[in-house]
Amino acid sequence: MDLPASAREGMKIARPKSAISRAVANNLSPMAGRASRRPLEIFAAILVAGGFIYSYHLGTDALGASEAYSAWAASKPGISAIVRTPVLYDPGKQVFYYVVLHYYTRIFGLSEISLRSMSVIFSLTTLMLVFALGCEMFDDNTALAAAAIWAFNPLAVVFAQTARMYPMLISIALAHLLLLLRVRSRPGIASGIGCGILGAALPYTHMAGLLILGAEGAILLRDLAHGRRDTMAWMALILAIALFVPYLPVALQQSQDLIYGHSLDYLGPPLNYSLAIKLVVGLTAAGAALWLVFGRSLERNGEEPIRLLVVWIVLPPLAFIVGSVMLHPMFNLRYLSPGIAASSLLIAGLLGAASIKWRNLLAAGFALLCLIVLPFDRPKPQPWRDLVEQVAAGDKSAPVFFESGYVSNGNTAEVPNGGFPFGYYSVPFDYYFRGDNPRIAIPGFDSAAARMTIEERVSSAGGGWLVSWKDGDAVKSELPDPKRFSVAEKYRSEHLAFYRITPIEK
Repeated sequence: MDLPASAREGMKIARPKSAISRAVANNLSPMAGRASRRPLEIFAAILVAGGFIYSYHLGTDALGASEAYSAWAASKPGISAIVRTPVLYDPGKQVFYYVVLHYYTRIFGLSEISLRSMSVIFSLTTLMLVFALGCEMFDDNTALAAAAIWAFNPLAVVFAQTARMYPMLISIALAHLLLLLRVRSRPGIASGIGCGILGAALPYTHMAGLLILGAEGAILLRDLAHGRRDTMAWMALILAIALFVPYLPVALQQSQDLIYGHSLDYLGPPLNYSLAIKLVVGLTAAGAALWLVFGRSLERNGEEPIRLLVVWIVLPPLAFIVGSVMLHPMFNLRYLSPGIAASSLLIAGLLGAASIKWRNLLAAGFALLCLIVLPFDRPKPQPWRDLVEQVAAGDKSAPVFFESGYVSNGNTAEVPNGGFPFGYYSVPFDYYFRGDNPRIAIPGFDSAAARMTIEERVSSAGGGWLVSWKDGDAVKSELPDPKRFSVAEKYRSEHLAFYRITPIEK
């Protein structure tokens, strides 16, 4: 018997129900119902274990410089001051995380544990969203495998124990994707509005959120090409963009500063690829994006969950690669954190399509491997408590010098810029130091002027300290005359050196 076209289409896009959904729909026996709850019970155990691991030693290590910057921004007196902070000092870092952290720390304080505990909350929320997305796109057991893959991943643990915006960005991005999928399949006004608000929160948290919205627009374009309009989902994306428009002038200015400023800092200056290489990279990326969006379907499931995840995960880094070739390096693993978390869903889905048995075994094995590796994979402790103790033990009149400007590499250290006029490393130093020693900013891009200031102030005070982000060769040009001053290197790591400077007695 031939079915109507609408019925055939409905069968084409039908999504297999999860075990829990089948149990409810088919009114299974109590014994089967108990069996269907097993993935949820195992996930609850994973969530509890994740909460313990994410919270373990949360306040043991000192804050890093970026974490101290989060505390400094959150400690501002109000939202207007918080908004001005990244605009003036750190382009690309948006305001939403600092605003949320501001009100969170008003309740729980600005200690290391309090600052990082908000990241733990968002990381646990991310884990729940991974499971929920797995249920929405695949089934309960695939969702459980994805949660196991992500829960104890060393990257997930690092994000959870760091007071930065990335756990919040991951959580918002996955929540927005989940709501977009539901609006796409089960349209509703309330869910559409919620989806739009979450979408706007993405670029307010980090500029990389704009690329995620672009990837979701590509998903809806593919639906449109296949005759599926997704009107409410499109309205949600339009609402997200509309809510971001008031911040657009600031974002445009930040984009200019971002291109210039990050060309001086850790990402580095333009690599000056040839026009031919730029064309090849641009055309290859465009071809890959077009195939992902408009290419032939390779999945039996008409909802195409695998392709949807690939589009959502791959398009943002593809844009970063093109931007890195065309402009300057901008590819950083942290910027791809939402896609990294979502990769657990993609891996679980691909493994499940190949073999359910091997999916379960590999997911459990990977989680066990991560648990074994975690004790040996702790980040190197930050030195700020030790540095502060050395300064506090010395003369209270000895000045502490900090280099202004972006934390640059050797090739751009002498390029004038207005980044962090107070000295970037003064932020983590002041988080721990309560003494009266003068803090003096010296121009990191003008070694002669910095050297003159250091020599004058150290001579009058009888000693001083220098906190530098330059490497050993670059910092030599601003250190004082070795015939008149003694310089002792007290600490050195990547992008951080600490010196004790004293006049040589005649």
